[in-house]
Amino acid sequence: MAATAAAQRMAAAGVVGDPACSLAAVGKPDPALLPKGLTSVGTGQAGNYWCLIW
Repeated sequence: MAATAAAQRMAAAGVVGDPACSLAAVGKPDPALLPKGLTSVGTGQAGNYWCLIW
């Protein structure tokens, strides 16, 4: 829920980046950017904006 709320804030503001996100993106995120060994990643999307929290 936190990742989705952050993605919604970014979409509303039209900017990439939110303090809640470990990684923020607009468009299609690249899975290769995730650090190796993660066991849990929260994802949220609003329009083309993405928030990933680990």
